[in-house]
Amino acid sequence: MGKAADAVSFQAQLKGNHCFGCGGENPHGLHIQSFWAAGDTAVCQFTPEAYHCAAPTHFLNGGIIATVIDCHCICTAMADAYRRAGREIGQGEAIWYATGSLSLNYLRPVLISADIVLRADILAVEARTTHLVCHLIAEGKTAVEAKLTAVRVPEQWMSAKG
Repeated sequence: MGKAADAVSFQAQLKGNHCFGCGGENPHGLHIQSFWAAGDTAVCQFTPEAYHCAAPTHFLNGGIIATVIDCHCICTAMADAYRRAGREIGQGEAIWYATGSLSLNYLRPVLISADIVLRADILAVEARTTHLVCHLIAEGKTAVEAKLTAVRVPEQWMSAKG
């Protein structure tokens, strides 16, 4: 997979993240964990639970798919911004991104029993945006292709008054 055995995920380094998909501080969340693989590519493994099912209980719910892709890409954009700033994730002034756009192409159903690999690649970085492509791979085949634009938001965005 490319990550070192002692690597710490992007999400584990973020403070104050209560997101359902990627927040370590949400006890009911999915708790995905993303890592650099090589260069501008980050990977995440996700193992669905039975209650993440679609109407047919043997398939993964499309909303859960969208959530793990969204969160993996946003956390990749944040990790890249910290890297470009020459800082460890979570060090100094917080860097936060939000989803500006997300498009998904569902190519095939994903079995609820499948171990899933997400591969996000940074395509372009602009002043306040990062463009990524993500592939959700299940059973060795791409099941979903996605494009996401991550938009940097001010730190006060995280506050209730933001």
